Amino acid sequence: MFELLTQILLWLIIAVILYNLFKKVIPKEYFTLLGALLLFGLIVIAFFFPDNNVVSTLWNVMSFPLKPVGASIVLLSLALRNGLKAKNQVVAALLILLISSTPFFANLLAQGAEQQAFTPQEAATQTASAIVVLGQGTTQPNLPPRTQIQLTDTGDRILYAAQLYRESGNQPLVIASAGPRPNLEGSGAQVAEANDIRTLLVQLGVPQNQIVVEPKGTDLRTSAEAVEDILRNRGLADNRVFLVTSAFNSRRAQRTFAEVGLTNIVAKPTNFFRFQPGATPRLRIQIESFVPSVEALTVTTRIVEEFLSRLYYLLRGWLGGELI
Repeated sequence: MFELLTQILLWLIIAVILYNLFKKVIPKEYFTLLGALLLFGLIVIAFFFPDNNVVSTLWNVMSFPLKPVGASIVLLSLALRNGLKAKNQVVAALLILLISSTPFFANLLAQGAEQQAFTPQEAATQTASAIVVLGQGTTQPNLPPRTQIQLTDTGDRILYAAQLYRESGNQPLVIASAGPRPNLEGSGAQVAEANDIRTLLVQLGVPQNQIVVEPKGTDLRTSAEAVEDILRNRGLADNRVFLVTSAFNSRRAQRTFAEVGLTNIVAKPTNFFRFQPGATPRLRIQIESFVPSVEALTVTTRIVEEFLSRLYYLLRGWLGGELI
């Protein structure tokens, strides 16, 4: 009951925020009942069909004002519309950009997002029956002028999965879960990112006969469902499974996999942004730590996007009723 009430309350809050936001941005003469119903219909479609490419694009557009750059642009646009008389909006936009692009604050935000990435007991676990690497967006295809498959800034998931395989000693099954690249056209084999991940894993020493490609998962939920089918068919669904993904979304990934029936999941996070307090070497606080940078803004934006994704998964009941 508490989970249901929480979901209803969150939906009401989101509805009020979106209503007031669009009421300010869209001229009153166009903000009719029909337009409101159309917007609500699009939101409902996006909620129940998140894997559709059109819906995915719609979500990116709708969530844009909730991210640091988007919120700043909206506030500055409103200020311009008011003849730059709305100083509060300009100040708010400036503060959002300043804080979200400052390395010191980005590191603090990352620390809060990643602090529950794993437990010491899980970190010490060395063996599992399967290793699942969530690889969507970890590579760039071998297309001219590239001469090889390139890793993105989240590509260390692939390196870590290969490392875990070598260290395990028990030849676990390695599942590469990554759907088609949405920005490419071609055959299924050409655009499926999982095939490139398999190629890299083989180059890193993982036997090809130990790798299973899961080419349909475009998000955590679809990957979890597809991986559950693979493990269930092989009789491994109840065994320990390592889940390799970035630290900032590993907790959501672990809970999502648990919701589809894979309860013996051990998170193996990588791609950390934060520095652990008290550890050595430690992050040095210097003048540059308070100078805004694009890199810091990217970190902040990703963590905000992850929070929005957690909120969505909570509303769908895919996190077991817990947001954090």
